[in-house]
Amino acid sequence: MLITESLFKQLFMTLASRIQDEFDIPTEEIYLDSATIGKMPKTSLKAMCDFYNSVGGGVNRGTHKYAINASKILENERENIAQIFKINPKQLSFLPSRETAVLNSLFSLSSAKENKIIMSVLEDHSLIGPALKYIELTDSKIDYLSMNDEQNLLDELQERISKDTSVFLFSALTLGMGIKRDWKNISKLCRENNIRTIMDMSYLVGHECINFSKIMPDVVLSSSTSGALGPQSIAFQFVSEEISNELNPLLVGGGSIISLSKNNYKLSSWNSKFETGTINIAAVTGLSKSLQLLDDIGLELIYNHEKKLRRQLVEGIKSTQNIELFNLDGIKTGPILSFRSESVDSHDIAIILEDVQKILVRSGALCSHLFMEEIGQNSLVQLSTHIYNTENQILTFINTLKSIMEEI
Repeated sequence: MLITESLFKQLFMTLASRIQDEFDIPTEEIYLDSATIGKMPKTSLKAMCDFYNSVGGGVNRGTHKYAINASKILENERENIAQIFKINPKQLSFLPSRETAVLNSLFSLSSAKENKIIMSVLEDHSLIGPALKYIELTDSKIDYLSMNDEQNLLDELQERISKDTSVFLFSALTLGMGIKRDWKNISKLCRENNIRTIMDMSYLVGHECINFSKIMPDVVLSSSTSGALGPQSIAFQFVSEEISNELNPLLVGGGSIISLSKNNYKLSSWNSKFETGTINIAAVTGLSKSLQLLDDIGLELIYNHEKKLRRQLVEGIKSTQNIELFNLDGIKTGPILSFRSESVDSHDIAIILEDVQKILVRSGALCSHLFMEEIGQNSLVQLSTHIYNTENQILTFINTLKSIMEEI
């Protein structure tokens, strides 16, 4: 359904009270750091507490009622999450971090040749760090795309592919500049060239509809904490059915092992082979409730709302003196943007915003040192919105920023 401007306003007003009730953010605060840690809805927190209060068991840890109920809850939530993304529940795994998922995928590559990984300097440490560890322990290498390559990413990627290219490792939405990649066509291109795709959707999930019913990268991973608005210390992963047998975890143990001898072990099949140790089922329930809430609110509605907020932010920041917004013309973007001032340190801007109007933003290198090196900066101020942010909050931010810069 195409949402018109008037229908959008009507729908959003209807949901405004529900959104306000779900997110326990003090009314005097303006939280603009969802890309780091998103605010969890109350229903998710309640679901986690209910699990600990009434169940508290572990999967495959006995035949008593708590263990059985825990297993039932885990599989029920797995089905709920899989349905949102239109995948088979067997493709979905829960891991302690997205870094674990990246390492699992990289170390499943064939060791018969030198593997070349293509990735961009715009990626954050959660992707680049594991890739650097991988090449440190193998004879592989990384071929970095530059920021300017984003203008024609598919063409640049095609040119970089060679006979030793094994992986394109990328974010669906980049952390530093909020650049949105055409992941569907990237997946098609890499599949045509027999290149594995590993996509991190941490900053895109929860902000718009992501449907994998027709095409998906070989491996999709995401943190629970940013766009998904779930709890900390858990991540989730989808593996395409085509490569499920090829992909094996680097870390094994606990419930992922079904039998073991002195010299060997046998892993569970499909998703559970990645679920090493004791799964944080309470966190899974919280994640599931957050994703279901966002789906119920309407991901198209969220997308349109945040698109409007970004336009408002870009116009306001560009009209503020002594402020430079980092942007690329003609590139699709999401709900993340960054800026700097020539006259005021980024950390100082963040501190003043909080002191003056309780506006909370991120400042620093943004876990993106290669991006910082590319643009020749040490730190930036980053803004990232979500469904709980309003146009009035953005207006307050812009007016406050203008006042700060005018006074200084």
